[in-house]
Amino acid sequence: MSVLVTGGSGFVGSHVVEMLLSKEHDVVCPVRNPLSSRHLEKMPVRIASLDRLEALLDEARPEYVFHIAGATRALDYEGYRRANVELTGRLLDLLSRSEALPTLKRFVLVSSQAASGPSIHGSSFRTEEDPPSPVSLYGRSKLEAEKLVLQRSGEIPVTIVRPPTVFGPRDVDVLGVFKCARFRVAPCIAGPDRFVSIIYVKDLADGILAAAFAPNAVGETYFLANPKPVIWRQFAVRVAKLMGYRATALPVPVSIMRVAAWCGDLKGRISDTPPLLRSEKLLDITQVAWVCSSEKAYRQLGWRPKVPLDEAIRKTAAWYRTHGWIR
Repeated sequence: MSVLVTGGSGFVGSHVVEMLLSKEHDVVCPVRNPLSSRHLEKMPVRIASLDRLEALLDEARPEYVFHIAGATRALDYEGYRRANVELTGRLLDLLSRSEALPTLKRFVLVSSQAASGPSIHGSSFRTEEDPPSPVSLYGRSKLEAEKLVLQRSGEIPVTIVRPPTVFGPRDVDVLGVFKCARFRVAPCIAGPDRFVSIIYVKDLADGILAAAFAPNAVGETYFLANPKPVIWRQFAVRVAKLMGYRATALPVPVSIMRVAAWCGDLKGRISDTPPLLRSEKLLDITQVAWVCSSEKAYRQLGWRPKVPLDEAIRKTAAWYRTHGWIR
C-alpha cells in the first residue's frame, strides 16, 4: 500500500514513518530539503523535494496521506499561516485534482491540542465537542488548518488528530527537562500546580495510524493522550529520579520567565529564528491546565496508549544518552 507522509523527517513524522514501514507499507516523504533528512537516512523510504508535490501525488497515487508537516515556532502569525494553513490548503488542492483522489482512502491532519485551547483547571478535561479557544498564534493557525480540512470533507475523506505534549526519542522541546536532571534540578513555573496531558511518541504514532485506518473515523477529530495528565513539576522530578538523580523542584517566578521570554523575542527578531522560549510560548506554559480527554479515541478507534509513563521516560533517556544528546 502506498502512503505519503509530509513532515516525515521531523520528530513525530519520523516515528509515524517507522511504524508504517514496520507494517510493510511503501512510504513516500516529500521534504523541503532532501539533503537534511537525518531521521530518515536509514529508512527504506522514497524522499523527494516538496517542490515536486504535484507530480509526486500523481506518481505515487497514495491511498493514505498523513499531513504532519508544519511549524511549531514562528516570528509572527503570517509565519505560522504559511507553514500550517497555506501548505495544508495547497496539499488539499493538489489532491482534489490529482490522479490519486479516486483511490485515496484517508487524509489525516496531525493538528495540536493548542487548537482547542487550555482547560479551566486540572480536572476540567476538554473534549472534541468543546468550542475551540486557542490562546497562541500557533494554536490559531492549527485551528484554521483544521477548519480548512473539514471544509473539504465532502470531497476528501479526512480525519484530524490533536496530540497534547509529546515526548520521546528525537524530541528537542522536552529535552531540556532531561538535561536539567543531571544538575539535580527540576525547573517548573512558580505558582499553582500546572496539569498537562502527555503522550509518548510511539503511542502517538500508533494512535495516528489507528485513526487513519478506522472506517468510522472519516470526518472526525480525536485527542490522543494518556488517560491521566501529569503535574509538570512532578513529571520533571520523576524524569530525574528515573535517570538516577535526586532532583529538587526549582520554581521559577513568572516575572523572571517574562524577562527571559522578552529576551527570546529580541533574539528571534535579530536572528530571524524563533527560539523555544518567547512571549507567545510563555502564554501557553503559564496556563494552569492543558488537559484533554481521549475517551472518544479509546471508544471509537479501539486505541489506548501501551507504554507506561516510567518506561517511556526510561526509553527516552536511553535514546538521548546513546545518541549523545545528554550525558
